[in-house]
Amino acid sequence: MNRLSPLMWALLLIFSAVRVSIGKAFAADPQPGKPAAANATHGIDLNRFEASIRAFEAQDQKQPPNQGATVFVGSSTFAHWSTLEKEFKDLGAINRGFGGSTIPEVNHYSDRIVLKYKPKRIVFYAGTNDIGELNHSGQQVAQDFEKFVGIVHSKLPSTDIYFISLSVAPIRLQNASDFRDGNQRILAHCQKNSRVHFIDVTPVMREKDGRLKDELFGPDRLHMNEKGYALWIPVIRQALSS
Repeated sequence: MNRLSPLMWALLLIFSAVRVSIGKAFAADPQPGKPAAANATHGIDLNRFEASIRAFEAQDQKQPPNQGATVFVGSSTFAHWSTLEKEFKDLGAINRGFGGSTIPEVNHYSDRIVLKYKPKRIVFYAGTNDIGELNHSGQQVAQDFEKFVGIVHSKLPSTDIYFISLSVAPIRLQNASDFRDGNQRILAHCQKNSRVHFIDVTPVMREKDGRLKDELFGPDRLHMNEKGYALWIPVIRQALSS
């Protein structure tokens, strides 16, 4: 029986070590190319909008908002709505829309931009970036919104939360099925909770034949223009008054 030389033994040991390392790597990340589960939350840096949150806090120090008001929180649809607080002034509107935020980011900052105001109502619009940019499913979006509801109601059980339906933009029509799925799941959650409400803006965003109204969006085909916001106002107001 031939005996292995010291060199061959060394090569065998190196080969075994490499095989073990590769096996551990695939066990830790069974789907190469997708964000690791240990990442902040599904591959996003939860602190990327910290500057925007600090700007809100600086604004609050100069002019503290009244508690028991209506907080509008969510993504750039609210952030770009420059007249929002004026439109809903009678409800004590506080606009806390920031950047191209996602629901996990809203959850992350909820203490600093929602709960501190002890709002009577919260109007919520986020989730579209989760689907359009992070490739989250409608199910994931619904689960993340339910986490938001849990965060709020654990400290403010009497606060009403209004979820504005995920509204697909022309540039994201390929994600329309995920938007519909997310809306259906969130609507089902709202129907089980008397303090959570669903505001459906889909009818005012589409023609009678179901086509999206392109004229309601700006040049980027992602964000609404003034015509789009004008259609949302009575829908939101009716929901908040009912």
